[in-house]
Amino acid sequence: MPSLMSKQRLPHYLCLGLSSLLVGSALIGCGSGESEAEINVKPPEVNVPKPKNLAIITPVELRNVVVKVYDNFDNTLVLEKSISTTTNQSFTLPYILNTNHLYRIEILSTPTTLIYDFISGQYQTYSQNLHALVAVNVSKLTQNILVNPSSEAIYQRALVRSGYLPTDATANQKVISALQLQLATQDVNNALLTAFNIETRNLEPSYQLNSFTAQDVALSPSIYANSFLSYGYLQQWTNAHPNNAFAEFTKSLSLDLSDGQLDAKKVRGDQRTFTPMFASSPDNIDPAKNTLINIANNQATVRDQFGASLKSAVLQLANSFQQQTLNPNGYALLQDKAYSANTPSFDSAIAFRIQGAGDYRRAVGFSDTVDTCNGSLYACKQGITGINITNARLPSIEYLIGNYKDTSSGCQLNIRANGVIELIKGAQVYRSTLDADSTDNLLQVNKVNHEYLLNSSSTTPENAALEYTFVQVNIKANQVLSASAGVDNRKAPDQLQTTQLQCNFS
Repeated sequence: MPSLMSKQRLPHYLCLGLSSLLVGSALIGCGSGESEAEINVKPPEVNVPKPKNLAIITPVELRNVVVKVYDNFDNTLVLEKSISTTTNQSFTLPYILNTNHLYRIEILSTPTTLIYDFISGQYQTYSQNLHALVAVNVSKLTQNILVNPSSEAIYQRALVRSGYLPTDATANQKVISALQLQLATQDVNNALLTAFNIETRNLEPSYQLNSFTAQDVALSPSIYANSFLSYGYLQQWTNAHPNNAFAEFTKSLSLDLSDGQLDAKKVRGDQRTFTPMFASSPDNIDPAKNTLINIANNQATVRDQFGASLKSAVLQLANSFQQQTLNPNGYALLQDKAYSANTPSFDSAIAFRIQGAGDYRRAVGFSDTVDTCNGSLYACKQGITGINITNARLPSIEYLIGNYKDTSSGCQLNIRANGVIELIKGAQVYRSTLDADSTDNLLQVNKVNHEYLLNSSSTTPENAALEYTFVQVNIKANQVLSASAGVDNRKAPDQLQTTQLQCNFS
């Protein structure tokens, strides 16, 4: 079995810098007698490591906050600095960073922290911490770090992808890998249409959304449109929830997106409260419809209604900053912009996500085979994994991720995004990992009712009787009904030969 804390070191680069380091070519002349020739020789580039400059960019000005930079590999504090404002804020780190590590930037509020409310034009008290996870960009001496509602949602999603559940006592940020950050970023950007990915200065009294000029629109139409899109989310939220708008929006957004979808749902078992931005998205429960068009169609109503609401808020915001008069071309861009993706015209069985609100997870199960595996009683697919490294042609466990409790018996079941499954009752703890072994399989018990058995064990027997130790989960239409732990000499058991712990969660 692989270690539960195995680290993946895949390279991941975020394009956050402002300028490139230019290395000029040298002109060298040489010659003799009556002729001379000039030869352009480009010296070899020497990448001399230098301490990084970080420029912190927030959507709106924050005053009287503390900025901390951590090496996320071992939680080493790289820098801590109290700043009076986030406007035009940059600083040089004290030493050269390890390019193989992720770094965590935190903006911590203090008792005197204020935030600029760009809608009312007033400063308000503020109490919330913001996070961003980044990889070192070696091509830029100064790297822009975006710390905003999207970066907070990415951070929370990356925690879940690393195996954290909200019911855990503490979060271990150190186990987040570059791959998990990359996938979390994709999840959030798909849901939010890449909102908040803008490198313009933060809003404050001297810099407003009406500071955009016609030249800005002509030279950088995407920056203009994405700026109004990003702040449009805050306008949309403020229309319904005007108190502590930025903080409450950020909290609710990050909780909603912890499952990777803007779907008005949380990770199963999460007891934290949040205010969803719309009525809950429907589940995708039929594995026979696990295709791009079917899933997109199932989410069309939620996606289109939220997109229409967002467009209305963006245009409302643009009108409040006189864009129809000051920047008619920019206003036309906002009118024509798509605020949700259309249902695709071409189907796919390996891609399932389109941009916008909705729940694009695949139903647990399969419908494309009746084949058994390892002598199983039921149709079977083996090689099941967590959600970070997946084969799109294998069933997904994404709907199952979460914590399940039976308070009457004291049983708990954890299904983690990294594939770890734990069945716990008191001192009894049974743990296995879905890591694509032949003993990690899904059995189709009843195709019509979407009933399945999920098995997980190691690849080799674990006792003298050549029995495998299994955690087995009973599922119906994405819902966990029960779970068992025990031993069996088969690789794909339908019922464990010896049950050591059995728990019900329905």
